[in-house]
Amino acid sequence: MAGWALIVLGLAVFVLAVRIGGRGARGATQGAGVLVAAIGAILVLRRPGSSLHLPGYGPRQWRQP
Repeated sequence: MAGWALIVLGLAVFVLAVRIGGRGARGATQGAGVLVAAIGAILVLRRPGSSLHLPGYGPRQWRQP
């Protein structure tokens, strides 16, 4: 649930940053919004019950060469 909340919050900050007047402040705010949304997406993909997983999730498979 936290992952989805971060995605929504990050995208909302990215969209609402258009109202900021300063060019540098707007860019920094949009960058922070995208970063928060990306962290939320990583959290959603790392969830164990999800059908989508990032590579390397779960116990390591040890095999004899």
